[in-house]
Amino acid sequence: MANIKSQIKRTKQSEVRRIKNKSVKSKLKTLISSFNNAVKEKDKEKASSILNETTKALDKAASKKIIHKNNAANKKAKLTKKFANLVKKVAEEIKKVPKAVSKTEEEAPKITKEKAVVKKSVKSTKIKKAATKTATKKDTKKPAAKKNTAKTSTTKKASSTAKKKTTAKKTEPKKKA
Repeated sequence: MANIKSQIKRTKQSEVRRIKNKSVKSKLKTLISSFNNAVKEKDKEKASSILNETTKALDKAASKKIIHKNNAANKKAKLTKKFANLVKKVAEEIKKVPKAVSKTEEEAPKITKEKAVVKKSVKSTKIKKAATKTATKKDTKKPAAKKNTAKTSTTKKASSTAKKKTTAKKTEPKKKA
């Protein structure tokens, strides 16, 4: 044990930090293992919620420097890759399942047709609103354009008068000499 007061304090602090870091690392491991279990069970919803939790925990641990940021990035990449593969497998299994009920298939297109009509009417109203906004914007832009042309013409005049003055000064010393 150290005899110096500051060293004693430092060892106490490092011990407290070690215990906290240990609990955070343990939590990360349990989250990752629960995500892997959800993937094995092919539970897409559960896996997505656990994936969000795990990525947050990994980012937090990396920001507090409990784990290295590249370590956190690698773990997140592996987890998202597993989740993407899970989604693909679930989609393939859904395609393989035969269509059992024909009534639900007949009802589904009717619903989509109704939604399409509603979407078209909403789009048409949005287009009308956008057209009126652009018309008002065009009116407001015209005076601004006139102001800009006036500014450019005055700056050109000022620069041409400045050139005349400088040329006059250059010729004066020659006359005196």
